[in-house]
Amino acid sequence: MSEKSRNTVVPKIGSGFKDYLSSEMIARNRLISQIRNTFELFGFLPLDTPAIEYRDTLTGGDQNFDKNIYSVYNTRGTENESERERDIFALRFDLTVPLARVVSQYKDKISKPFKRYQFGTVWRGERPKAGRYREFLQFDADIVGSSNLMADAEIIALIFQTLTNLGLKNFVIKVNNRKILNGLAEYACFDSSLTSDVLRLIDKLDKQSWDNVQGEMTATLGLSIEQTDNIKRFIDIKAESSLEILKKADSLMQTSEIAKQGINELTVVYRHLESLGVPSDAWKVDLSVARGLGYYTGIVFEATLTDLPSIGSVFSGGRYDDLVSRFNEQSLPATGASVGFDRLFSAMQTLGLIEESKTIAKVIGLNFDEESVVYMQKIVTEVRQNSIPADIYLGNENSLKKQLKFAADSGYFLAVIMGANELQQSNAIVKDLRTREQYQVPISDVVLKIKELL
Repeated sequence: MSEKSRNTVVPKIGSGFKDYLSSEMIARNRLISQIRNTFELFGFLPLDTPAIEYRDTLTGGDQNFDKNIYSVYNTRGTENESERERDIFALRFDLTVPLARVVSQYKDKISKPFKRYQFGTVWRGERPKAGRYREFLQFDADIVGSSNLMADAEIIALIFQTLTNLGLKNFVIKVNNRKILNGLAEYACFDSSLTSDVLRLIDKLDKQSWDNVQGEMTATLGLSIEQTDNIKRFIDIKAESSLEILKKADSLMQTSEIAKQGINELTVVYRHLESLGVPSDAWKVDLSVARGLGYYTGIVFEATLTDLPSIGSVFSGGRYDDLVSRFNEQSLPATGASVGFDRLFSAMQTLGLIEESKTIAKVIGLNFDEESVVYMQKIVTEVRQNSIPADIYLGNENSLKKQLKFAADSGYFLAVIMGANELQQSNAIVKDLRTREQYQVPISDVVLKIKELL
């Protein structure tokens, strides 16, 4: 074995991680821009935070957060320093907890209500599957400092508008309230200390059958069949309209004040959504929606694509009024939603809604000799000055045929050709690679012709 082969590293990446080549990144950036534009249309302001936070900041000592977290180990310094500092940092698993830290840390600099959006990479040690990665891009919008239910309705309206603007038509936003679910213990007659565990199992119903979930409730939580039947009776409430579902839930849970409060809140949100122009068929009350993260305190929601139900939610969130209090004694109301960007992108690819491009530039200037290339560089510069993305051929091929093949294969719309003959006549050829038509124009009119053809 040669020295070179012994030192060669096999190129590979870990399970649950993904490379995005240029053609896909162009499409991803286009989608990011569309989402950002919609968020800003609703008045949300940009924010950014570090990828690495103190572990305690992210988890707050909650094992539900801790189990899938990626730790960051510091091995610098002395042995004692390394031991003291190891495992105190972690990669963020979402963008909501860092937001809560920021709002607390800069409470005197941030006016409230604060409408913020943020997109960034997050990491979770979950089992990877189709459309679900361990490293993924998240896009969040949150309203901090408002207890008004209009804020919750505003977030749901934002979800509707974002998905609509992306060209998605067959989707539904499922809405529930954790207060209703918190009253489930009274109705189903189980110990309220088990509520979080019960809700965590209910949240699995979009991925597992009721029989499996019921089996876990009886085996791990010790619930009786009667108790689980009561739970199922509750989450199975169905009706033609969301208002009818709420009426049925209200009659079922008369004994729970907290549940009735949650039902009343959803009724108010219903009226706000009507005023905001969100169609009634675009959202519905679904009493099985629980949301897995433990910081939600009120309304919760998730959006799924009806054409791809197996992919799970592409938009999710809810109200989390107590999260900021982790960092100080002040409780600050907040509500928000996250786009599972990679899952959404994968779904839109499957649905044929993603147009991938091989190049960003629309125009390429071909390159044949030292004399003509000087003029071609000037033309390309003028094209760029007119805000038209343009390249110049930088390869080693002098053949017109081969350069044109490169241009066509790379996805350029137009090619500018200027050889010795064209230069002598102070002309250039603009070739439309889409139609194969070409036009001979004076050098001074090249940009005008390009604008006309684009």
